[in-house]
Amino acid sequence: MDFAFGPEDERFRTEARDWLTEHFTGPFAALKQEPGGHPGEGHGDMAARRAWERELGTGGWIGLGWDRTDGAYGNRAATLTQQVVWAEEYAHAGGPGRLGHIGENLLGPTLLAHGDSAQRARFLPPIARGEEVWCQGYSEPDAGSDLAGLRTRAVRDPGEGTYRITGQKIWTSLAHEADWCFVLARTEEGSQRHHGLSFLLVPMDQPGRIEVRPIRQLTGTAEFNEVFFDGAVARAEHLIGGAGHGWRVAMSLLAVERGVSTLVQQIGFAQELSRVVRLALETGAAEEPVLRDRLIRQWAELRTMRWNALRTLGAVQSPARNPARNPARNPARNPAQNSVRNPAQNPSRDSAQNPARSPASRKAVPHDPPPGSEDPQAPGSRDPGPQDPGAPSVAKLLWGGWHQRLGELAVQVRGAAAALGPARWTAGRPYELDAFQRLFLFSRADTIYGGSDEIQRTIIAERVLHLPKESRR
Repeated sequence: MDFAFGPEDERFRTEARDWLTEHFTGPFAALKQEPGGHPGEGHGDMAARRAWERELGTGGWIGLGWDRTDGAYGNRAATLTQQVVWAEEYAHAGGPGRLGHIGENLLGPTLLAHGDSAQRARFLPPIARGEEVWCQGYSEPDAGSDLAGLRTRAVRDPGEGTYRITGQKIWTSLAHEADWCFVLARTEEGSQRHHGLSFLLVPMDQPGRIEVRPIRQLTGTAEFNEVFFDGAVARAEHLIGGAGHGWRVAMSLLAVERGVSTLVQQIGFAQELSRVVRLALETGAAEEPVLRDRLIRQWAELRTMRWNALRTLGAVQSPARNPARNPARNPARNPAQNSVRNPAQNPSRDSAQNPARSPASRKAVPHDPPPGSEDPQAPGSRDPGPQDPGAPSVAKLLWGGWHQRLGELAVQVRGAAAALGPARWTAGRPYELDAFQRLFLFSRADTIYGGSDEIQRTIIAERVLHLPKESRR
């Protein structure tokens, strides 16, 4: 894969920039994401954010890079480099966290890989138009990092042609706003672990059958939810990938989540690091040798993460790994790598919020795929499966610890002032946090959600290094 930005990419960049300049104005200006806004933060009311999704859909900016084998769904065609170009320009414009991230970047590619033509025709166009918001029903109270231990059940009613879903999901981003939820549930009686699971699309508007309870966090916000299913209905034609093939579909989705989106995520990381570096220079904290060394290490590790993400994508798109086409083996040919600049030298272009770093993208459900547990290829699936079983785990270990350390640096460079909020606390008003305090508190969970560090190391040990398996009951 040649990741260099060519003339077509630069023309695409100009088009994206011009569109954002023209459309990200007026009533949408209030949605602008301020530099340093934490990833779970969504400015503006939900009506305005939904209207912005529809505006993006009308412009054809949702679903860039979707497989067009079976036709378009209202979106633009875009190469991988153009997808990154759009993400960069959106971030630089201060675009808000996306309500439609889960539908566009997780469910969309999954339907293209595992859905049938009727399912793609029903669900992809509304996603591309920005009309339907999705949430992800994976994690459960007793099945977080060990997703294969989930207990939510879906029973088929052959007379009605529906499934009745009973159980609980937790840490469900956007469930309080979502129109639909894709749910991983156990459909085979007596099945265990990754066997007997199915992937179902469930409408959320089912009063008395679906209850959503927000979860208040350290930051004072409540982006995540508990979801209780009490006989919720899912239609049989909304079963993706075939009955019992849910594990493979779920793992395919998580691979998508940790693919291109990892590169996009790093745009937001760069802007956060830029602000921490600027603050360290302004306060004089950068003169302290140990702290200065930590800042430099953060910058170097961020570049390493980007190169690793490019290497991973290059290996997938260029199996032969031709050095002339692989950016990791021939970095001189890859100006895209230089887009993660030294934030102290050029902070202005790294100072906007990244659209993919909504709570949805960051709170994807943890999982623990047992080694050698891959299900047979689901009927009609076009997903070849992961080429490097350890790549997602390596990426998660890299960015989780990095971002957590950045949160610690963010308060360290402020010294004692880090204990003070931006406004005086009163009994009639809850406490407020500034951007650095939110970053510190929110990032404490980075090494837990999305698959804890312990689980990621187990996956690498068993599936890559082939060490003895950990006992599972």
